[in-house]
Amino acid sequence: MIVVTSPSPVNNEAATINAMFNNGLELLHIRKPYATVKQVRLLIEGIDSRNHQQLALHQYHEIASDYGLNRLHFKESERLKQSEKQLSALRQNEFILSTSVHSWESYYALIPMFSYAFIGPVFNSISKQGHNAMEHIELCGNNSVKQIAIGGISKENLDCEIVKTFDGVAVLGAIWLCEQPLNEFKLLQQKWITTGR
Repeated sequence: MIVVTSPSPVNNEAATINAMFNNGLELLHIRKPYATVKQVRLLIEGIDSRNHQQLALHQYHEIASDYGLNRLHFKESERLKQSEKQLSALRQNEFILSTSVHSWESYYALIPMFSYAFIGPVFNSISKQGHNAMEHIELCGNNSVKQIAIGGISKENLDCEIVKTFDGVAVLGAIWLCEQPLNEFKLLQQKWITTGR
């Protein structure tokens, strides 16, 4: 299970993230579309350095090496600006690459430079009003890029059959839009474990 940061600032965010890692979080995506590079740096610096290998940057990729980060995420529009040669160079420098797609056509067009892709929204988004679920789910195992379900993932649907067909899940709104993000993470993590993932 992947956690994606809130796009907006959160009180005690770094401390909450550290507590999540201490409670089994495997991977955190830092997605801060409205933040300055200084704000993103401050967040990274607040996260225990022993967990930096489990951080993926959605923007300001140029600061990754300053903190020993080796995971870069490309939103769809940014991915389309990258040549295969550029992506290959990143892979040769031992970066783990991921991306986002919003259609199955886009997913099947991905080149194997990417380790995994966020696909969604699988359900109506919790954090983005009006961001409704994709019309159909058509998973197929003929692409080497792992499929991560995103969009509307919550305790209520984490163990449903659709979610089980994906390689993993990414959670955002269910955690950050509640009053106790750490407690919600623990509940989601426990349910995820009980699904046998």
